[in-house]
This record gives sequence, C-alpha cells and structure tokens, in this order.
Amino acid sequence: MDIVLNQTLGEPIYNQIYSQISRQILNGSIKADEQLPTIRNIANELRISVIPVKMAWDSLEKNGFIYTVTGRGTFAKKINSKEMESRHQENVKNLVEEICKKARDLNVDKDELLKMIEESY
Repeated sequence: MDIVLNQTLGEPIYNQIYSQISRQILNGSIKADEQLPTIRNIANELRISVIPVKMAWDSLEKNGFIYTVTGRGTFAKKINSKEMESRHQENVKNLVEEICKKARDLNVDKDELLKMIEESY
C-alpha cells in the first residue's frame, strides 16, 4: 500500500489518504480481503497524527471500501464490477470537479478548458 501526502495541495490529509486507498482498492492494487496496516502504523509511517488516518478509515468503511473484524484488523472489501464501474465514474467526476475548480481559480474559461481536455483525451 502506497500513500504519498502532499502538504502543498491544500487538500486535507484525511482526504488524500481516503482518495489514495479507495483508488488502490478499485484498481486492484489492494486485493479484496487483504489486511490493511493499523491506523497507528500508518500514522507512524507517514509521521502524522492518528486523527486524519482514523477519519479516512471511518470514511472508507462508511463508503464500503473496507471492513473491520474486531480483534483481527481492517480489510479491503470485495467490490463487484457494477459497483466498481459506478465508483470509477464517481472518481472521474470528482477529478473533473477539481480540475474545473482549479481552472476557475486560474481564470481559464470553459471553452479553453474544453479545448485542453479534447487535446489531452
């Protein structure tokens, strides 16, 4: 499991962790029923407080990416193909929203942004 935090993004740490773990589960880097490290181990490895890791874990569990077995640990949940397709589309939609927000912040107009997307696609 790879988690890389970027302090300069302005995106909350728990959100970065959530996004990266959920993406790894969806793309199969983290396999169904694979045990995840403990919250404390991840916090120590990333040299951050356990609080943002706990927040990310809570969101991952709430959104059906992981499950916890008392006394055994936390595991990646198996996601069926229909649900996976829906989540992929949700991830793409979130990325598009981020791009649009950044484009607005940089005063890039809609037509120019659409042209850039067409060229990149």
